[in-house]
Amino acid sequence: MSAVGRSPGRAAGTKPRNLDHRHRGSVRTRSFIIKIGILGTGNIGKTLTRRLSAAGHEVKAANSRGPETIEADVLASGGRAVTAAEAVVDVDAVILSIPFDRIPQVAPLIAEVPADTVVIDTSNYIPHRDNPIAAIEDGQAESVWAAKQLGRAAIVKAWNSIGAESFAYRNKPAGSGDRIALPVAADSPRERDLAMALVEDTGFDAFDAGPLAESWRQQPGTPAYCTDLTRQELPDALATADPARSPKRRDLGFAVVQERFGAGVQPDAEYLVRLNRAICM
Repeated sequence: MSAVGRSPGRAAGTKPRNLDHRHRGSVRTRSFIIKIGILGTGNIGKTLTRRLSAAGHEVKAANSRGPETIEADVLASGGRAVTAAEAVVDVDAVILSIPFDRIPQVAPLIAEVPADTVVIDTSNYIPHRDNPIAAIEDGQAESVWAAKQLGRAAIVKAWNSIGAESFAYRNKPAGSGDRIALPVAADSPRERDLAMALVEDTGFDAFDAGPLAESWRQQPGTPAYCTDLTRQELPDALATADPARSPKRRDLGFAVVQERFGAGVQPDAEYLVRLNRAICM
């Protein structure tokens, strides 16, 4: 595979512009409440619904099976179960927490979303699960491809780099020395700042990972993916990502999990983090 994920003119493993900048844990100087629509109530979507509604945001959650199928505990902090069409109406941000190959299916819904609404993608391209996507195999960043499918000038990449169990149980208060940091990639400073503030509200340090074209550095198989790093550790992990090596490490990791646990079984957070640190860092 040639130059997978490489930005034009950049050698594999070289440091992107300004990557040593900015943990922006204090990006928000005052409390704020926004309206959020979440599409998808799988493991990540459930936790997003719980955490963001507990933080005081007005959260609507939807899945492909209908609002009556969303469990009461997901809504216990104040989230509302709605249809997918209702979830994207009159909101400040839409979070896509769906399998990556279903992104084209929600494009008609997103087409009705105003341009100033922030769209955040939490998904990852998994070749053995998703249909092969030639543009990504040829090196296009996953969320750049997703933005094109959605007809958006740009979107935000966030929450894709943490396992479901770590996301559900390893959140910590701001200021904790061992708080896990999550990269956030976006082209618009306004959209990036909003997404980073929301990441902080879910219990993790938000780290500015640069533009969307650099979001390949937080995709599966990279040192930043599912390794539960702190804000001190994350910059080096992003900087040392190798676009040619990462897809191979991604596929190796999934092969190890399938051989050890069987298809469709997710290992616990401790095993997943140890595996990814061994293979990808």
